[in-house]
Amino acid sequence: MENINFRLIASACTVNLMAFANGNAYAWSSTVLIALKSNDTMRNPIGRPITTSEESLITSLVHLGAVCGPILAGILSEKIGRKRALLMFAMPMFLAHVILAFAARPYEFYIARFMLGVGAGSVFTMVPMYVGEIAETRIRGFLGCLLGVFIAFGLLFVYSIGPYVNLKTLSFILLSPLGLFLFLFGFFVPESPYYYLTKGFDRGAEISLNKLRKNDPCANLKELALMKETVQEFSEIGSSVCEQFKNRSFRKGLTITATLMVLQQSVGVTVVFSYMENIFIASGSTFSSSHSTIIVGGIQTAVVLFSSLLADRWGRRLLLEISCGGCSLSLFILGTYFYMKKKGMDMSTLSLIPMSCLIVYTVSFKFGLGAIPWTLVGELFSSKTKSLASTITTTLCVCTAFTTSFIFPTMKDLIGFHWSFWFFSGNGFIALLFCLYYIPETKGKTFQEILKMLDR
Repeated sequence: MENINFRLIASACTVNLMAFANGNAYAWSSTVLIALKSNDTMRNPIGRPITTSEESLITSLVHLGAVCGPILAGILSEKIGRKRALLMFAMPMFLAHVILAFAARPYEFYIARFMLGVGAGSVFTMVPMYVGEIAETRIRGFLGCLLGVFIAFGLLFVYSIGPYVNLKTLSFILLSPLGLFLFLFGFFVPESPYYYLTKGFDRGAEISLNKLRKNDPCANLKELALMKETVQEFSEIGSSVCEQFKNRSFRKGLTITATLMVLQQSVGVTVVFSYMENIFIASGSTFSSSHSTIIVGGIQTAVVLFSSLLADRWGRRLLLEISCGGCSLSLFILGTYFYMKKKGMDMSTLSLIPMSCLIVYTVSFKFGLGAIPWTLVGELFSSKTKSLASTITTTLCVCTAFTTSFIFPTMKDLIGFHWSFWFFSGNGFIALLFCLYYIPETKGKTFQEILKMLDR
C-alpha cells in the first residue's frame, strides 16, 4: 500500500467524472428511445411516437456535436490550459441535461443532444491528454484505462436506472456527476505540470507536481527535471500544423491512433451501446430487454476494470488483439442468429445467443478497444504535439461514430440486422490485422523512449 500514490489516483478519478458523464450521454438513448417511441403520453413528453428520422437525429446528434468538441478542446487546451478547458466543457453538458428535463418537442431534444456531444467530444481529447501528462510511468497504462472504466460505469448507471424513472427524473439525476466534477476538479486538482513547462512557468509545474506526488522533494525535483528535458528535447518542433507534420514521430503516432480510432468505431460499438435495448427486443429473446441491458452493462464494467489492471502487465498490444478478435467473432455469430431468425427458423432453443453474443462483444471491446486507444493518445505524442494529435484523432473517432449511429436505423431496414452485424464483424477482423502488424508496445516506456522509438 505504501507504493500507491493516492493523490495521483484521486486526481485521475476526479477528471474522469467527465468520462462518467460521457457514458451517461451515450447510454441515454438506449432507454429513452423506448419511451419516445411509445404512445403513452405519461412516458413520452412529445405526445406521439417519434419517426425513424427523428430517432436517427436524437441518437446521432450527440456524435455530430462531438465533432466540434475536439477542435475547440485542442485550441482551448493550449490557450487557457487543460484544467480550465475541461471545466468550460462541463458547462454545456450540464445545461443540456436541464434542457432534456423539460424538452417536449423534437428540436429541443436535438439542441440538447448536440450540446451533450460538444462536451463529450472534448472528453476524448482532453482527459487522455491530462491523465497522460500527470501519470507516473509505472502506472500510466492503468490510469489511461480509467477513461474506459468510468465510461463503462456511466453506461451501467443509465442502463440500471433509466427503465425505472421518467425522462425528467433521469435528466436531473445525470446532473450530479457533472456538478461533482465542477466542484472537486475546480477546487482540488491542479493543472498539468507539462502544460506549465510548455509555457515556461517552472514554478507552477513544481507546485502542480508536488500536489500530484508523495512528499518526496528529491524524487519530485528529479522527475520535474526529466519532464523539462522531455519538453526541451522536442521544443524544436514548430508550432504550425505543417511543421508538426514534418516530424516523423508525430506522423507515425498520428497514423497509429487515428487508424485505430476509426477501426474502434467501425466495429459498431456506438450502435450496440445506443441501441442495445432495441437489439434485444428485435432479437425476440425471452429475457427482459431492460434486464438484459443491465446484465451486459454490469459485465462490461467489471471487465474494463479488470483489463485496466492488466495494461501495465500484459501490454497494450496483446489486449487490443484479444479485443478485436472477440468483437469480430461475437458479431459474426449475432449476425448469423438474426439471419436464421429472418429465414423463419425456430429460435426458441437459442434464445440465449443474443445476450451471450452481446456479453462477449462487450467484454471483448472493453478488454482493449474501449480504453487502450485513448491510452495511446496520451502516450505517443510530445506535450507540444499532443493537442493537435488529440484533436485530429478524436475528430475522426466521433465522425465515424456519428456516421455509424446515423445510418444504422436505415441500414438495418435496408439490409437487415444480419448483414449490419456481419459488416461490423469484418471491420473487427481488419482491426485485428492492424494491431498485429502495426501497433508498437509502449508498456513501461517513458515519454522520451516512446518518442524516440517512433522516430526510427
